[in-house]
Amino acid sequence: MDASEFKEKVLPVSQKIYRYAGRLLGNVHDAEDVVQDIWMKLWDRRDQLGEVKSIEAFAFRMTRNLCLDRIKLKKPQYFDDRDKTAYRFDEADLAPNPERSLELKDSLEKVNHIIGSLSEQQQTVLQLRDIEGLEYEEISVITGLEVNTIRVNISRSRKKLREILKKIHQV
Repeated sequence: MDASEFKEKVLPVSQKIYRYAGRLLGNVHDAEDVVQDIWMKLWDRRDQLGEVKSIEAFAFRMTRNLCLDRIKLKKPQYFDDRDKTAYRFDEADLAPNPERSLELKDSLEKVNHIIGSLSEQQQTVLQLRDIEGLEYEEISVITGLEVNTIRVNISRSRKKLREILKKIHQV
């Protein structure tokens, strides 16, 4: 694989793995470092990438493993949801109306907080399916879970999200 083919096949996956790493690590800077590490590892293995069935799934698996390694190496520390900037969007991106922007930003923070309360496995499959738009088979390759297990986790995650959001809106 030459540089132009690498740019064509690997670099478009960068934003997805960045968001995924951001969700797992909860830190923008660490997510950026992980993406850089993944690029380097993929570039070093560019000659073998032709044998890989799905470069995207391969990159996600590498990202997951690298993020989990980083999490294991870190000492437990106080976690503040306000530090989770990987999924904060500029208000201008959300809506042109300032009031609507504030509502959407608040809703997004609530959803991110609820997702953060899910189990790691549920967070991972929900992120890959609903945010990244991957197919169940691709998620299976990345996570090593069976498709039925993925479906159950996604269903339970969505149900929990709905229940909590419904309670919030009733108050």
